Amino acid sequence: SIPDLIPALTTAEQRAATSLKWRTHEKLLQKYACLPHIISSDQIYYRFLHRMLTIILTNNVLPVQKAAARTLCVYLRYNRKQEQRHEVIQKLIERKSYWNRLRFLDTCEFIMELFSKSFFCKYFFLPVLELTHDPVANVRMKLCYLLPKVKSTLKIPTDKHLLQQLELCIRKLLCQEKDKDVLTIVKRTVLELDRMEISVDAFQKRFYENDLLDQEKERQEHLLLEMEQLEKEKQQSEGRSTSINDKMFEKKRRDSKTSSVLAKSITLSVPGSSSGTSAGKEDKKSKLVRSQSFSTQALHPKYSNIDKC
Repeated sequence: SIPDLIPALTTAEQRAATSLKWRTHEKLLQKYACLPHIISSDQIYYRFLHRMLTIILTNNVLPVQKAAARTLCVYLRYNRKQEQRHEVIQKLIERKSYWNRLRFLDTCEFIMELFSKSFFCKYFFLPVLELTHDPVANVRMKLCYLLPKVKSTLKIPTDKHLLQQLELCIRKLLCQEKDKDVLTIVKRTVLELDRMEISVDAFQKRFYENDLLDQEKERQEHLLLEMEQLEKEKQQSEGRSTSINDKMFEKKRRDSKTSSVLAKSITLSVPGSSSGTSAGKEDKKSKLVRSQSFSTQALHPKYSNIDKC
């Protein structure tokens, strides 16, 4: 309802980005995560979401990049159009530089925090495992730190094939890793993964709270998809109704034209008919007068004879 809100927010972010106060820029990006509760998802997509993506890919300050990544995940979480979500996910997965690959792993942490386990496994699990073959040692090291969280998103027996992929990647790291620092972290991570327990699809008491939170996230994601489907059906029905209304309007216009033509023809025929009726009345009057005069003429001789008698 406030038309100047979005331009004011965009100019404020641009001023903070051009200034040397990166802490102000970081706090501003963190506060922008509340925008899905204020403005529509289309406005966020066209005015703010792509801006966060460019900050993640181009900014040089790490805290600013992380703040933009988390806000981007919030925007993605509340986006109502599946095509827009797929587009953003593809842009996140396309990692061109070493720096972008590191930021992708940071973004995956926020996705695991904000989204359900099934969402992460569907879109990000395999792209994360592909980084085990990354040529840069720092990327592989960061991935090893992230692997326990990645494993916690799995559910057995639904994600059994993903668990096999994870185990295969860890074996490759143990066998083929040449960097000493990465190898020590891999061994430490393997011990941590062995101690971890994977949640089963059947309900368990020890995973009670986490499962409830994950079920709520998954329910909200399905609800967003249903809302998107309903909006599409509503738009289609509105288009049909407008076409029906146009047809009805065209029909009424034709009916009004035909009725006006008929009215004109009726008005043209009415004066002749009125003159004919008046002439008929005059003829009847003249006939009546003649009959009366005839009757009087016929009766007069009789009356004279009667008087004589």
